This record gives sequence, structure tokens and C-alpha cells, in this order.
Amino acid sequence: MDKYDVGNDHYCYPNTAVLKNKLGITDEKTFEEAEREITKISAHNIKNAKPPYHLQYLQHIHAALFSELYDWAGQIRDVNISKGGTLFCVAPRISQEIGKLFNKLKDENYLQNLSYSDFVKKLAWYYSEFNMIHPFREGNGRVQRLFFEHLAAYNGYALDWSVISQKEWINASIDSVYVDSQRLADIFERVLKIR
Repeated sequence: MDKYDVGNDHYCYPNTAVLKNKLGITDEKTFEEAEREITKISAHNIKNAKPPYHLQYLQHIHAALFSELYDWAGQIRDVNISKGGTLFCVAPRISQEIGKLFNKLKDENYLQNLSYSDFVKKLAWYYSEFNMIHPFREGNGRVQRLFFEHLAAYNGYALDWSVISQKEWINASIDSVYVDSQRLADIFERVLKIR
């Protein structure tokens, strides 16, 4: 279950990669299925909100998605995590770094009144930057996708993730680690729909 190169930390059952959970499931595959089903249902109950957006907003989304699974739902991680050799923001700097991003987003009026093309480019850039922070021990991708759905809706758009494959998304995210968000922009151009 643990996708991150953390090793055994206090979030996992001892000597496993399975995150401690309220269901008491220690089998990786069983818990992965349960988590996927529960968060799919929970996601439908999360309502869009208008700005201002901030770290607490992401924490609210995370708590709403994962409170049935984790005691730490909605809490910022306190361990460093990496994936495929890519280190995400170190835990002590998460609040400060994500605060900078939200301030920039606010300064850019939450991307209001941009052309379609500029909006797509900005979404890709912000997604890449938020992704490098990865504020939670688990569930960052789901929280981020929901947040970007809310940001898109605020600007009169919808995001249809069903038109892309997981492999495409992962490859685009990997490219963005190397400061190339073109694949992300191409994906956002495909998934972004006028409401």
C-alpha cells in the first residue's frame, strides 16, 4: 500500500508498508481496495467552495476523504517522503512552502479572467508545484485532483479525468519534477471542459 520510499515509520503497521487504519486491515491488497471504495464515496460528499483557498482547505478535503480510514486524516505529515527517488517537500517546511503557493494563487486572483490557453498553462504549473509539496502521508493525488476541480469550477470549467490514463498522468507528473510541465498542460487541455 505504501507508495513512498519511507521505510517503516509510525504511520505503518510494524514491519509492513500498510498504513495503520481504523478498519484494522493489515493486508495490503484488501486495504487498497477498501480505501479506494471508501474515498470514492466520500468524494461525492465534498462540496466546492469559493476562495480564499489555503492549506486548511486542503486539510478539509483530506479529512473529508480519509476520516473513516485514518486517525491522522487532515493532518500534515511529519515524516519526509519520496517516490522513485524524488524527494517531496521536507516535512518541517510544508506549511511555509504551500503558503507561498496559495499566496501566489491569491495574487493571481485565483486565475480569474484568463484565456483558455493561459488557464491551462497556469493549472499545469500550479499542479506541478503543489505536487512537489505532497503535504499528506497518503492521498495527495486525490486531494489535489479535487482541489483543482474546485479551482476549475470557480473559473467556470469542469475537469473530466476519465479521458486520460493513469500511466499518462504519472508520466506527466514525472516530467513536471524536472520542470517540464508541457505534458501536464497537454493533459489539462484535454480534461478541461467549459461548464
